[in-house]
Amino acid sequence: MRRRDILIVENNSDDLFFLKRAMRSAGLNDNLYSVSDGRSAIAYLEGANEYADRERFPIPWLIFLDLKLPYKSGIEVLEFIRSKPELQKINVVVVTASEDDKDTRRTTELGVNAYLLKPPTAYVLQRLFASPQLAEQSPAAQKKPERRFAQNPWRYLYEVPPREIGWLILAGGIGLVALLFLVIAALQ
Repeated sequence: MRRRDILIVENNSDDLFFLKRAMRSAGLNDNLYSVSDGRSAIAYLEGANEYADRERFPIPWLIFLDLKLPYKSGIEVLEFIRSKPELQKINVVVVTASEDDKDTRRTTELGVNAYLLKPPTAYVLQRLFASPQLAEQSPAAQKKPERRFAQNPWRYLYEVPPREIGWLILAGGIGLVALLFLVIAALQ
């Protein structure tokens, strides 16, 4: 698997740590670059100031974007990305603690590829990278993803896979049998 370039726009060092850790746990070995505020994110994408060297600071194929950033918000960064023809094909995944419907609605209007709640787990990232939400992963890159859920179109990333449901049912059944034996033993 070839290494790709990913930009993480996150101002909280703990959240950055947990996102990188989840990516490693998910087996993702992409080149990671990070900036800590909205103004720096825009400078990075424009190739301005210290980010002018594209060998050191390449245009990413994917951006993990927090919404609550200093100087310029994540929404403003997303508006900037979607306003520039040369940047519009970049996949943007919002990673935020905000469950505000207004944020979800606005980012969806701006064409965000996914909306994840902090902290994303390795399992969620694996599902995301295997999904048609990210254009470079899917041969049907130009095809719009099917919207299966009205409130959060990316909710399926959090669904429990059928195999894990089977294990949960088995564990519950064993627990019920153990409880039944305890009740029978207590009655005797």
